[in-house]
Amino acid sequence: MLLALAVLIVLGVLSWLTIDSSAVLHVQGFSSRVVSYGPRDVEIRWLPILFLGLFAFKVVLANMRARLETRDPQ
Repeated sequence: MLLALAVLIVLGVLSWLTIDSSAVLHVQGFSSRVVSYGPRDVEIRWLPILFLGLFAFKVVLANMRARLETRDPQ
């Protein structure tokens, strides 16, 4: 688990440093009865961090599940 998380951290740092902070994705505004938000710019450098964070969360959950399955029943 630690190796997988270390690799994800290295990939996150590399993606953060290689994507320019001025690169933005313009998101159109949306309005409905329930959800409403205006147009905004999202920095593209946050997208790989989001995906890598989700993978890190999955690695931690898989490790927790493996620990629970191998634990002796009491």
